Amino acid sequence: MEPLPHRRSEPKPESEKVTRDFTCVGSLTPRALAALLILTPALPLLAEGFRSPTTGAAGLGTTGGRIVFVDDASAVFHNPANLVGLTQWEAAAEPTLVYHSVEFQSPLGGTARTEDAWKLLPHFFAGGPVAGDRVAAGIGFSTPYGLSIDWEPEGALRYVAPRFVQLKTINANPSVAVRLLDNLSLGAGFDAMWGELTLSQYTPWSLATGIPGLPDGDMRAQSRGIGFSGNAGLTWEFVPHHRLAVTLRAPSSIDFEGDLRITNTPGVPGGDTLLPLESEIRFPTIVTLGYGLEINDRLHVEANVEWLEFSRFESLPLTLPVPLPGLPTEVPQNWEDTFTAGLSATYLLNDHWRLRASYQFFETPVPDETYSPSIPDANQHAVAVGVGYRGGHHRFDLSYSRVFYEDREITGNLVPAFNGHYEIDVHLFSAAYGFRF
Repeated sequence: MEPLPHRRSEPKPESEKVTRDFTCVGSLTPRALAALLILTPALPLLAEGFRSPTTGAAGLGTTGGRIVFVDDASAVFHNPANLVGLTQWEAAAEPTLVYHSVEFQSPLGGTARTEDAWKLLPHFFAGGPVAGDRVAAGIGFSTPYGLSIDWEPEGALRYVAPRFVQLKTINANPSVAVRLLDNLSLGAGFDAMWGELTLSQYTPWSLATGIPGLPDGDMRAQSRGIGFSGNAGLTWEFVPHHRLAVTLRAPSSIDFEGDLRITNTPGVPGGDTLLPLESEIRFPTIVTLGYGLEINDRLHVEANVEWLEFSRFESLPLTLPVPLPGLPTEVPQNWEDTFTAGLSATYLLNDHWRLRASYQFFETPVPDETYSPSIPDANQHAVAVGVGYRGGHHRFDLSYSRVFYEDREITGNLVPAFNGHYEIDVHLFSAAYGFRF
């Protein structure tokens, strides 16, 4: 979606812009203001929880166990301590293609389903030795949070949930690693994450005002922001062939600033209402513990357990320059801390080819009362397979994952229209090409 245009062609002082926009809103009837209240429950659920699938092709193929034995440039993201294992500098592009489809069945009989199910998530990594096998460095550009939801325009959710929600992120992650001992390495990185949030939803002016025949409005919001954080990793081969690893991705927040435009507003000259909108989204602390075993020269197995501090997302503030009667200043979310657990295996066929397989369980952090069609979520079971080739300066990896979501029956939601049955279908494909210098 293109950036939102400004409502006026001639520039005005900022104070005058805000005053005029809110004067227009203030002229609406109480029932027209109720239309804004109808939209409010959908606003908070736009980004937190939009955690992207496992990053990179090798990472996807070993999604349930990916931090102990990671041995390519994607270690920048998964476990920077393992960068010291790279013997040459490598650069790799590792995009992921996502198929994400959702169907909704209301207890009142209505239905809805999503459209445009295919999404692309780009990733790029580079890394290599700086001082022999003792010091290494790398950088990654990834999309740790993303995807989008695009509901069909007609259906049970037309007026109660956004028809389109999209979060784009780009995370720049320079990292360094040091081999402290022959069997112990430590890595750390800095995260600078840019985010853009886009929302579009129908506004039922006839319903809100009681005046039949009014055209629907279109609420369009777009905002951007930057947040900063860091990540670290430690890998320890405590006895031969047995490794422990732990990684930490520190919590981060993005302050989003942008505009909320509502078209066809009754009683407003030109029909457009423009509201400056600010908010903050808090992303979780993530701690992962991994154990890896080299069964023999060809077969490696790994188990990971991951803890995510989603309880940081207690509520979402909605900040406007001038308060509007009836509109809340924050909306409760009450998400819960959660975990994932999984296993992976990598088998080396020969010096060039390797096979991967994995299973991972994801626990949903979203309680029934704050569940939203903007982020349809449930407990997940991800099964993945992959194949990799290394020869000369080149590396190729392909992976596929089928994610089995448990069906979700929502009851007791703060927005009664969100109650119902949700079925989610997800397929993930990732490919990587890496070049060693």
